[in-house]
Amino acid sequence: MNATNDLRILIIDDNPTIHQDFIKILTTPQISNELDKLDLELFDEKEANSIVLPYFKIDTATQGKEGVDRIEQALNEGNPYALAFVDVRMPPGWDGIETIKHIWQIDPNIQIVICTAFSDYSWEETVENLGMTDNLLILKKPFDNVTVRQLACALVKKWQLMQELKHRAEFLEKTVEQRTQSLQESLSLIRSTIESSTDGILIVSNLGKIVDYNASFLSMWNIPESAIQTKEDAILLEYVLDQLQSPEMFMKATNDIYKTDEVSIDTLNFKDGRVFERYSQPHKLNGVSIGRVWSFRDITKRFYLEKKLEHQASHDALTDLPNRILLYDRIKHEISVSNRNKSKFGVLFLDIDRFKLINDSLGHNAGDQLLIEVANRLTTSLRASDTLARLGGDEFVLVISNINQDDHLFTIANKILELFKIPFMLGDRMLNISSSIGIALYPDDGDNPEVLLQNADLAMYRSKAQGMNQFQFYMKDLNEDSLKLLEIESEMRQALIKNEFFLTYQAQHDSFTGKVVATEALIRWNHPQRGVVLPMDFIPQAEISGLIVAIGEWVLKTACKQCKAWQDQGLGPVRIAINVASQQLKQSAFVETIQDALQESGLKPEYLEIEVTENIMLSSPDIVQIISKIRELGVKIALDDFGTGNSSLGYLRKASIDRLKIDKSFVSNIAANTNDEILIKSIIALAHSLNLDVVAEGVETVKQLNFLQHEECNDIQGYYFSKPLTTHDFEELLRANNVITQETINTK
Repeated sequence: MNATNDLRILIIDDNPTIHQDFIKILTTPQISNELDKLDLELFDEKEANSIVLPYFKIDTATQGKEGVDRIEQALNEGNPYALAFVDVRMPPGWDGIETIKHIWQIDPNIQIVICTAFSDYSWEETVENLGMTDNLLILKKPFDNVTVRQLACALVKKWQLMQELKHRAEFLEKTVEQRTQSLQESLSLIRSTIESSTDGILIVSNLGKIVDYNASFLSMWNIPESAIQTKEDAILLEYVLDQLQSPEMFMKATNDIYKTDEVSIDTLNFKDGRVFERYSQPHKLNGVSIGRVWSFRDITKRFYLEKKLEHQASHDALTDLPNRILLYDRIKHEISVSNRNKSKFGVLFLDIDRFKLINDSLGHNAGDQLLIEVANRLTTSLRASDTLARLGGDEFVLVISNINQDDHLFTIANKILELFKIPFMLGDRMLNISSSIGIALYPDDGDNPEVLLQNADLAMYRSKAQGMNQFQFYMKDLNEDSLKLLEIESEMRQALIKNEFFLTYQAQHDSFTGKVVATEALIRWNHPQRGVVLPMDFIPQAEISGLIVAIGEWVLKTACKQCKAWQDQGLGPVRIAINVASQQLKQSAFVETIQDALQESGLKPEYLEIEVTENIMLSSPDIVQIISKIRELGVKIALDDFGTGNSSLGYLRKASIDRLKIDKSFVSNIAANTNDEILIKSIIALAHSLNLDVVAEGVETVKQLNFLQHEECNDIQGYYFSKPLTTHDFEELLRANNVITQETINTK
């Protein structure tokens, strides 16, 4: 019998109403999933507690002859009935007794329930007609639902067990016959199998005698024929131990294995760098262990590949420093050590000052090279017990262990600042850069990795706010003591009043036609003393102070008005994208703010795009709801810097987004880093499978463009086509180069 066959029940009764009654009794609604079960438990306790029957395939017949024909047909098709309910009286044809006789002539294994009234056949009469059998039960009318269900479940289960026993018995009988007839062939086959295995196999008795082996074992362990011919395991051990890195550990493990009757698997490291997996199981005869079977597999390539993958999963691809995952583990370890030794350790959060300016002016390749040089320089200044990690971008974290005095952290921080005073050489260019450092101390400033990193990060921003190129310790009144932050906050408030902020626009092109399809609005600050200030130098302070809400609203309204102005000039239906901070999304009236900006400018919602990072998307369920409401307005939603944060496939299915923006850190490694190319391919494929468009940031070379075109990335943005432009220059771009032909792309 096929294991997938239905559990079939046949109802033989001349009354169709009885058919329907049986079907109703033996059929229960199937609970489709866990949510349905929960609904039942919450709202219908009685139904939730009801018995869910197995799925029965129920057929019916109104006369005995018809039922017998169905049973014969089912048996011939290899899908027999397990149970038949047979009414005793079915005029004008056969009665139940006659029908059962014919049924059992065809299928003696089917279970039968006779449905009879008290006035019908007695048990004695039934046995006299049908004989004594355990395949027959009598169900007296009228019968209740529970009884019918119990009978159906029990008899079908019995039938299943009988079928399984039958097939098992047939199988065992056939197996015994085959094994008896081909014992010598089997022994020969076993020997051939052992010999053909690429694994080295050795069988040793409990007396230390070699029972069997194969050629692979000899070649893997370089065992001479003279040694194996002695049949002495002790002689082989001399050759084995001489090749291993830890022979003592090998012998201890081997002796322990012999003391047990269990299967064991361990790994052996060779002096020459090879790695074997050793598998051992008892060699038994009649249930008694008489030795061990040893199998050795060369896993050298797999071992080093796994080590490489583990390293990649826990280390930054650019600098090879520990990443966030490993950093958290290191901090947790330091917490344990500090608690045990009653000591302290420090967390230093380091950020390269004005790093974005380097990327924007020299390109991302130069920025990446600088990060590598910074990592190398910092590494040389640390003790072996300390940790240096890269979180991403230009952020580094140092974990300084075993701090006896706070002055030690002063010394280390000053040493790091001194390291940055030495110019960095990038090719033939000399760069003078600085860094800002924030310091948190365990246990004073936090008792877990998240809090320590957060507080060190806050202290770092204080360093930046107070002029950069310095370090600050975390203080509980950090924001209150930051006079520089207050000064910048005051200047930004005045900038809003005096219209010192302005927008630049970087085009986004269709990767296949070259057409300008959108632009990203990027804020700049025309500071009266400092000149043009990039957002990296004031947006962080705006976020800390809360001014980002007012500045963001100005960007939103200005961008909408400008986009509508271009449309009114006949410069094409270009979509405009703006970046939104988490503080803006947390404003209860932010959706209304967007509606007001669209209404005041006259811009249609589909020409506005809101960009949010994936970390913002994941920061709060409330933000996801706000983004959904924004999208309901018809505004487009783009997920910015995708792949650099705490990526989750689950939220992509649930989030209301239209586009993914591949972070420029991945794009810059095209043609240089296969891992990043694979990641980009995966992001594009994932996005398209979810019906999302993809835009790649930071496209600077034709190789990057060709790769993205080949992978069917929808849109591209970067210096290859255009830097951020003033309003006037972007208008000229729309007029003179609104559509860049493919020929132009290929000749750039």
